[in-house]
Amino acid sequence: MGSFKNMIGFYTDKLKEGEILLLKSQDKYYKSHYNSSPLFDLTGFSGTSGEAIIEKSGKITLFVDTRYHILAQKQIFPHINLYKLDLRESFFDAFKKCYKKNTVLHLPFDILLFDYLKYSKYFDLRKYKLKKSLLKNVDINKKASIFLVDSEVEKHNFEYKIEKLKKSYPNVNKMLVFDLDVISYFTNLRCFQAKYSSNFRSVLFIDFKGENHTLFLDKIPKLKVDKLNFLKLTSFPDFIKSVDDEIYFDHRDISLEDFLMINKPKEIKRNNLPLIASIKPKSVIEDLNHSFCKLDLALESFRDKLKPGLSEYDLSQIFEEELLKNEAKGLSFKTILALDENSASIHYSTCDKNKILKSESLILIDCGGYWNNGYATDITRVFYFGLKPKAIYRKIYTNVLRAFINCFLSKETNASKLDELAREILSESEKDGFYFSHGLGHGIGTSVHQNPPLLSFLSDDTIKPYQTHSIEPGLYGKSVSTGDEFGIRIENCVYSDINYNKISLSKFPFEERLIDYSLLNKTETDFVRMWQEKTLWK
Repeated sequence: MGSFKNMIGFYTDKLKEGEILLLKSQDKYYKSHYNSSPLFDLTGFSGTSGEAIIEKSGKITLFVDTRYHILAQKQIFPHINLYKLDLRESFFDAFKKCYKKNTVLHLPFDILLFDYLKYSKYFDLRKYKLKKSLLKNVDINKKASIFLVDSEVEKHNFEYKIEKLKKSYPNVNKMLVFDLDVISYFTNLRCFQAKYSSNFRSVLFIDFKGENHTLFLDKIPKLKVDKLNFLKLTSFPDFIKSVDDEIYFDHRDISLEDFLMINKPKEIKRNNLPLIASIKPKSVIEDLNHSFCKLDLALESFRDKLKPGLSEYDLSQIFEEELLKNEAKGLSFKTILALDENSASIHYSTCDKNKILKSESLILIDCGGYWNNGYATDITRVFYFGLKPKAIYRKIYTNVLRAFINCFLSKETNASKLDELAREILSESEKDGFYFSHGLGHGIGTSVHQNPPLLSFLSDDTIKPYQTHSIEPGLYGKSVSTGDEFGIRIENCVYSDINYNKISLSKFPFEERLIDYSLLNKTETDFVRMWQEKTLWK
């Protein structure tokens, strides 16, 4: 308890009465949340998205979106205040409701410049750095080797891609890239340095007028890439401070700390790099098809091993063993394995050793892995373990399936409109006590959430041919008629061809016993029959 008070004291000692401090849990490079971060240590919340505010009194308020309402309520320490964001409410909007304009706000020095500028319009800002003793980074495997993707999969090399990029930016001489998915795309390099990622900590310096470009990274690889020099990441500050030319960057990716090192910073007004990286050539699509086939096989083996008495933890271990048996290099994210009422928690991450599989159970599994060339896979299925599912299970499952089918068959390219299509269908279940509390989907590539596109009512993305993305409608809640609490989600990763016909990367069947065909129209019924009989892909 003493060490916990000392940690709180480290933050509150910086504050004067009435001042507040933002506690984020994002790693500077991966820009993702992680366990053992200061936020996790101080709140107990292990979800992958959240922000917290500490006040001088030691009061901590954790802000989480709709995906984490249930999980946060279960995990947080007793003294933590929980603010549950509404579906259409951003953290910043909620933040402004809680604190007056011009309140002194202390921000971590490595916050994204984009966020810093947003906060600066409302708060009186200060900056702080964490002591090294408190700064816990993402777990890094220092023995992991960097490797080049198979040239038959990524047919265009670094030099070709940079020359093509140069034509998009004729007036730019020097550029910094911090987006790890973009760096992986241009360099064709991968590394399983961190859990749940095939990217590695790095910064790419592009010099369009020079002979070579520079990649800053933790460990110099024992390989050669034409036109690309390797330097240690620790040398980046001195290097960038020595450059006296204009350097272009995207303010949504650069940290405040890195921005302040640049002598002549220039913002890229139109950053096409993430879009370029998101569109997959047919050779990559083929590689992804192989990977998703192996994921399907692992999931099929897992389903065959279901038996009463196994805990959520046991089941998650069984799936992960099957994944490795099918030659996966590792998980693309922490497996979500939830039984019965736990499936109502959208991003449930506990895998409880005391929650046991029994007859008549629902099993939700959201899972994925990486294979040889470092592309992520992702799928969600719900299984029923028993003889005859309850009518409410079948009703809610079938409505989620209807949403999936209609979004899959739609040629709508506006991401927010596709999300609204799913939302319109799923809203029919609100009278039963079930709600769609997250976005429809996300891009997928070298990370499991590589955007664009983002399929959400908040998105202004247009879905392009050969972008790979998920479609994952879901319903979560407690039945007003039976009292059963559960969640249903169906997720497949797909891409569109040049005519905007969607092709599924996964071919895994739906849970037949949970389908109520009386609730499907003819188009939906025909689709399901063809899917289950595996005739859609012949």
